[in-house]
Amino acid sequence: MWNKFDIETMIEPGCVKRTPKHSRWCDYETKGDEYKLAIFGNSYTKNHHKMFVQECKNRAYNITMDSERGCEPLAATPSDHPCVKKLSEFVEFIESAKPDYAFIFTRFFAVADPFKDKDNQDMEHDRTYIEMKSQLNKFLPNIKKKLYILDSFPRANAGYISHVASDLKNEKSIEEISKSLLRPDGYERGRLRHAALVKECGEKCELIDYLPLLWNNATSTYQYFDKRGFSYFTSPNHLSAHGIELVRPIYTKICASLK
Repeated sequence: MWNKFDIETMIEPGCVKRTPKHSRWCDYETKGDEYKLAIFGNSYTKNHHKMFVQECKNRAYNITMDSERGCEPLAATPSDHPCVKKLSEFVEFIESAKPDYAFIFTRFFAVADPFKDKDNQDMEHDRTYIEMKSQLNKFLPNIKKKLYILDSFPRANAGYISHVASDLKNEKSIEEISKSLLRPDGYERGRLRHAALVKECGEKCELIDYLPLLWNNATSTYQYFDKRGFSYFTSPNHLSAHGIELVRPIYTKICASLK
């Protein structure tokens, strides 16, 4: 069910289009009276938005959303011309919204692009990091309080997800299954760049990290499924409904602590 319908099963109705110019920009008018929130990024934004609205609607009077397929707000691979174009549109979105708090929801693409010299991770001369810093500096003047950024984490091996439950039933070890399910794809580069970016940003930026929730101390590996074999991810590498419930407490806590 989760694989077949994926994001379509997790849509929160009632998001009103903001402008004919940008078909993906929309607003939720919510129950709270304290804050204006913005959520933006690639398809992870749409993947997370229903849960986010549920957890934050009592603190916010408006939640505005921009979910762009495959494109990240902080960086774009130079050869990916549609996403290069989207960089300025993300800036325009935040300039238009002027939220109190903003949240970037992305699975990594460009932010984890290889370093020009794999033996030299000097951020000062790294093209991707320079672009990330430039984008951040355009976002921050239009965000009143804080920007939250979802940190990079390994992708799931999409082709193996459907085999997890049967392999678990056939007594394949959790460690073996976990190793087969993980597809790291250089996510560490994204984490290095995010860490440097947030360090430069200071108190106005904060990372959201899913890895502690996915770590299994007993096997010393990341585990993307529960003890029954239910996967936290779908084949398109979005969080399944089960995965969304795993991370929900993070947003419950964040939204309860906004001030």
